[in-house]
Amino acid sequence: MELNYFKSVDKTDTLFGRLDGRMKTVLFMVGIVVSAFVSRWYLAAALLIAAFAAYHTLRLPWRHLFLRLTLPFGIAWLVFLSLIFTNGSHPLLVVMRQPFALIIYAEGIKLGFLMMLRIMAAVTLAGVLSFSTPMVEILETFRAVKLPGIMVDIADLMVRYVFLLNETARNMRRAQISRTTGRLPWLEQVRNTGKVAGYVLSKSLDRSVKIYNAMLARGYNEENAAPVYFTRPVSAPDLRRGILLIAFPVTILLLNYII
Repeated sequence: MELNYFKSVDKTDTLFGRLDGRMKTVLFMVGIVVSAFVSRWYLAAALLIAAFAAYHTLRLPWRHLFLRLTLPFGIAWLVFLSLIFTNGSHPLLVVMRQPFALIIYAEGIKLGFLMMLRIMAAVTLAGVLSFSTPMVEILETFRAVKLPGIMVDIADLMVRYVFLLNETARNMRRAQISRTTGRLPWLEQVRNTGKVAGYVLSKSLDRSVKIYNAMLARGYNEENAAPVYFTRPVSAPDLRRGILLIAFPVTILLLNYII
């Protein structure tokens, strides 16, 4: 999957798309935090369905979202597989006995399914946020809620330069392929890929040092106040809509402890 695909933010003239970026950021961050705490699968599923519903209101192609969820789903699936074989005390199914026992536990299936739903709910909420809100608004919202400024600055630099590093890696890979390295033995191809990764990491370190020195030369330090990005408060209609939307994940969290 091309990393550059993640750079796009689609502006949509929909009710949800027009919602103030600060409210959307707070809304989805609350949803992500809640997804990490729910202990019942149907509540995690409710958050996941709500994320899909929010994406539907943006009127964007579904394949865009599914492409972004491909890698997280693979990770969630590995978590599910690891839990069903390692967590529990009531065997449900014996997959193999030799050369070692491989047993699926009932408790592992329940926990694995819950963890998969929690992971997918969190990453889907984050994906919808990235589709509907420019990264600068997300980062400035973090700054507005008093997240440590150094963390926001680091995140800002990562967003700005990760795509440049990706482009460098792609160009080097194309150069390797043009020299028919694809015909080399598999182990040699792995070694060449490692060389590319090492070169990109070293170049990224050199670039980070140069950027930091340039920032210091311009009088930067961790105590500097960042320029104000949001010059207007959240409008009353957006504030009301945002509060109503935030009430949904908060209700999910309350239900998790009440039921």
